[in-house]
This record gives sequence, C-alpha cells and structure tokens, in this order.
Amino acid sequence: MIFVTVGTHQQPFERLLSALAALDGTDLVVQYGTGRRPSGVAVAEPYMPFDRMLAHFRAAEKVITHAGVGSILCATREGHTPLVVPRRHDLGEHVDEHQAELAQALAGRGSVIVVRDTDRLAEQIAQAPPRGETAAASTQGGLRDSLRRALLGARAPARSAQARVDGG
Repeated sequence: MIFVTVGTHQQPFERLLSALAALDGTDLVVQYGTGRRPSGVAVAEPYMPFDRMLAHFRAAEKVITHAGVGSILCATREGHTPLVVPRRHDLGEHVDEHQAELAQALAGRGSVIVVRDTDRLAEQIAQAPPRGETAAASTQGGLRDSLRRALLGARAPARSAQARVDGG
C-alpha cells in the first residue's frame, strides 16, 4: 500500500492529486484535503483523524507527501524515506516557497526524496528505497536537528549526542 497525504492546508494540491492517475489506484490510500477526490483509488478521504493517519504511515510500503514537517516526521518515524512533493507558491499551492526550501535541505541529508516533476512520480516510487526499521524516539535527534537547521538556517547549532541522550 502507498499512503499519500496532502496535509490540511486550505489551498488544494491538484498537481499531486492529478499525478496519482499514473499509479495503480488499487494500491493507494489518499488523504486529499480541499482538492478533488482522486478517482480509481482504493481509499480516499479529505481528512483523517490523526490516529488513522498514523496507522496508514505504519501500514504503508511507501509514503508520498507534501513537504509538511509533521507529515515528514510521521513518515520517517515509521522507517520511510518519503517521496516529498513540495507545494509551490508560483502555482498557487502555498503562501511561499518554504516547502521547497525544507524539502531541499532534507534531501541533502538523505532524509527525503524530492519529487520535482510529478510526471516522474511512478519512476521515483520504483527507485525509492524499501522501508527501513521503525525509528525510536531516541534516534530522531538527527532528523530533528536537520529540521531545526533547515527551518532556522545555519544559526541552529547541532546538539551533541550527549545532549540528545540527556534530553537537552
């Protein structure tokens, strides 16, 4: 199963939803937000309770998501290297380019795979690494530090391993 989430942003994300037509819909579970319900998919809901979203992250073989921090963290905690399609300001999908900036920063660390051309989505899914081990909360420091640096720029110092162990 492939879990797809566009998040809860008020602007639709038709570019990603339209790209799903090139995939085997019987394998897709889609949270589609304010956009149009994708046809031919196994499950499609505009919004899901958080516990159901987590269950889909856990059950999925692959995850496709917008570049929302929460969605990326949920995917990586369950061992996924998510395929991330950043919403774009120039296409009216978001208020600015922060999703593209975040996705690029995380891709540089190997935490996500950025899908820039949705026409290549099927190809990139096929090339994505298999799901890894579920990450324990104690091992999330590296991704948290990456997110912090991506969001704050170089101003955010990396925490030491001891500080992560001590909870600092």
